[in-house]
Amino acid sequence: MPKRYKNTKYIVKKIANSRMLFLFQKAHEVFPENKTLANRYSYLARRYAQRAKIKIPVEWKKRICHKCKKFLYPGINYRVRIHSQKGKGSHVSLTCFECNKTTRYFIKLKSEKK
Repeated sequence: MPKRYKNTKYIVKKIANSRMLFLFQKAHEVFPENKTLANRYSYLARRYAQRAKIKIPVEWKKRICHKCKKFLYPGINYRVRIHSQKGKGSHVSLTCFECNKTTRYFIKLKSEKK
């Protein structure tokens, strides 16, 4: 009986993952016409990930505002800037136009071999 339980858990995660990816793709397609529907799709995709205890892929995780949880569409409701600092390293900053939250993603420097 435990094998069956593990198998169903795997199936649930697989289905949730496919639905989550489908909803993120639909949110990206529908955003220019209907922003509220795209936000609803991203909310549902996040709920699938939470219920099934699976991680949201990085490319889609960066497309959700960390503060207001709205779907981010480049050029329409968020701004992307690349900042270069010589000593500290570079980072990409995303600014949400809905809540003015700035999220920074640091770029790792390549370590030089001696």
